[in-house]
Amino acid sequence: MTGTNKVPAGSLHVVGVGVERRRAQRVFTVANLDTGQVASTSLVPGSFTPLPTPGGTWWLPYAPIVTDLAQRAGVAAATLRDPDFPDEPGRLPSSGLTLPRQWQPGIPERDRLRWEAVALTNRLVTPWLVLIGRSSEPPPPGDPGRLLGRLCALADQMHVDLVLEVRPSSIGRGLSWDVRFEHAGGAVPDYQHRWIGDLPAALATIPAERAVTGLTVANPLLPAHYLTDEALAAHPVPVGLDGHPGGHNLDQVERRMTSDAGQHGGAQAIWRNRHWWHTSLRPDDTPGKFVRGWEPPAPKHRGEPIPAHPCTRCADRADPPFCLDCYGTRRVRRGAVLTVTDLRGRTVHRNWRPDDTDQPPPTLAPADRPSGSTVWQLPEHYQIGALAAGFGVQPTDLTDIDGEHVIDQHLRNGVSEIPHGGGDPVAAYLAEVGATHDGARVMVLANGWPGPTLDELAALVRGLGLALDITTIDHRNTIGRPELSQGHSWSVRVVNPTTPLAVDPVPTSAALPEAVALCHRYLHGALRATIPTDPATPIPVPQHTAAAGTPTDTTTCITQIRRQAATQPGQPVTVRLHPDGTHTRTTEHPRKS
Repeated sequence: MTGTNKVPAGSLHVVGVGVERRRAQRVFTVANLDTGQVASTSLVPGSFTPLPTPGGTWWLPYAPIVTDLAQRAGVAAATLRDPDFPDEPGRLPSSGLTLPRQWQPGIPERDRLRWEAVALTNRLVTPWLVLIGRSSEPPPPGDPGRLLGRLCALADQMHVDLVLEVRPSSIGRGLSWDVRFEHAGGAVPDYQHRWIGDLPAALATIPAERAVTGLTVANPLLPAHYLTDEALAAHPVPVGLDGHPGGHNLDQVERRMTSDAGQHGGAQAIWRNRHWWHTSLRPDDTPGKFVRGWEPPAPKHRGEPIPAHPCTRCADRADPPFCLDCYGTRRVRRGAVLTVTDLRGRTVHRNWRPDDTDQPPPTLAPADRPSGSTVWQLPEHYQIGALAAGFGVQPTDLTDIDGEHVIDQHLRNGVSEIPHGGGDPVAAYLAEVGATHDGARVMVLANGWPGPTLDELAALVRGLGLALDITTIDHRNTIGRPELSQGHSWSVRVVNPTTPLAVDPVPTSAALPEAVALCHRYLHGALRATIPTDPATPIPVPQHTAAAGTPTDTTTCITQIRRQAATQPGQPVTVRLHPDGTHTRTTEHPRKS
């Protein structure tokens, strides 16, 4: 059942004709992110022994295969992650390979192989499943009540709601729980983001870094308010201490919510104003939607409304084109609220007002621009990047609250571009921020980049028998033009080592750690792209020991492409890390086919 030296065990079958030809092969791979060790097995007709089911059919369970591969790769089973679901450790593939009813052990071998091939060509399942894990078991999550108290403390610090929610499970059995942060005044999401059987399990599997994704749900009708002076003041919170009142009544909260859900179809418990507020969830007139039975009192941190007025360019037009003054919202807000947090106990808030007399005026960045636009440098108060040092990170480590992407450069640096015709730089800056952030709240995470290092990613990709392309552009030619890209741009891509080496013409990450994190997060798509398109070509079956070969010196590679990029500012340079440990560089662009 095991393929070695990249050759699958058994013979490869191709099912169908013409465009319907499909490869009868499924490869399982487990990779160790700590050591680069990789173990794989290939399923092809005749390479496995099915087991009987109580219903009289036959199948091949996947669990023993995954367990064996994890042991060979030195991976702790609890850390395994499917790249399709990078935020859900322990989520494993479907239970097994179900064979057609025609398959029976007593039929001729030719027929057995034919039906096994039919099962293996199921288009609903990826033909190459890669599971990634770590060498050591994760630490235990801790007491659920304490975990809940920590989330309540963070909600107090960030001036958002903590929402516990229970709804009927989407699979039709029992109730499903979710835990998330939300902005006060938002609607009930159309669907649950997670499916967990009880509240303690939800608290154990949803850390703060995942709960903040509730703050990214689009809600253009969210009310926009400044924070009160008291809310702006720093209030250190003993995050994680058992004494926080939010976690004291876990059992009581769960029983109350379960009872409400049984009567009305769903329930929420909302931590706001340092108090739990319970509300039922009732089916809306629109099928599949829910509304709250009642709304809790307004949050005490909410100050005066942020001023807004109808957009003068598009508010009175029936079907206007996309408007850059209001970004399609038809209203222009004249203010915003900035919140920067590390989710560990430090949080900073700022009210951004257009008429803040305590701030110096913007300064004009002189340059000859054919468009007639002007570019302004706003004072430090409006520069998100100025807060990075206080959190011990770089400005390019400041990300959206869900940790997906670095904060836009003009927000990090406080740069406002005014089109031909003039305008107030601060007002234009805040109008954009207010239009592109629901509730005019800019939520920023200052916690560094999650996921593997470049060395770990390179070792992982090498163990899989693939190559890693790293591209950078040096933007020193744009110094003095703050509206243009500054510093370096990066991209990191997993590729088939046999593809021609060429640069990525448009690397978009502002920092190398961001490019590495994005490459790892969207690894599933890159791995699928390396699967041979010809059904007659077998999928490789990678095997790699921890001690095999010499690891690639990524530090030297990055230094080399930085130096080369500095000699040709504005032009991309790419280095490819090959699976044999060597590397090559290029400045060639992809050829048009």
